[in-house]
Amino acid sequence: MRKVVLWIGMSLDGFTSGPNEQLDWLVPHATRPLPMATYRRLRERCDTVLVGRVNYEGFQGYWPKVKDDPRASRDDVEISRWLDGVPKVVFSHTLREVTWHNARLAKGNAAEEVAALKRTPGKDILLQNSTRLAHSLLAAGLVDELQILVAPVVLGAGRALFTGLPRRIELGPAELTGSDDGAFIVRYEVKRA
Repeated sequence: MRKVVLWIGMSLDGFTSGPNEQLDWLVPHATRPLPMATYRRLRERCDTVLVGRVNYEGFQGYWPKVKDDPRASRDDVEISRWLDGVPKVVFSHTLREVTWHNARLAKGNAAEEVAALKRTPGKDILLQNSTRLAHSLLAAGLVDELQILVAPVVLGAGRALFTGLPRRIELGPAELTGSDDGAFIVRYEVKRA
């Protein structure tokens, strides 16, 4: 069975975005060599991306044009090409259509849709940021691995990933890798009963 791997950035105090959805605190850390190399390895093992509406709209407005931008970094061009080519499943209650190449709008229950997707043949499935979607899939027991970029920033408020989960989630063993800017990446497998 395919795994769902969550890749997400987080402040030291557990927020995935600031009080007004700001990500300016995360971008300088996410673009460093260690996170870029980790994300590259994730792309190699995943052939499907899951995103919520907010990330879909942000990604779709930015990434498709990067692959043709002569000023873009090599990493950004690679990400742009991969995101453009890989199947993307977009979860939203408000969108009526999605227009990005290889994207489809999930119309049913997210947990049911992802459970069915995990049973299909293919590589692992990347849950890209998307805090609300990640929260619901964690609650449903459908996330198999977490890779979290923890930025050396304390936000004090914002969107929390783990607050309000309906059950305890056991994790282990951890892999921890530090970056030269004070950020670190922690990787956990979700323990199954």
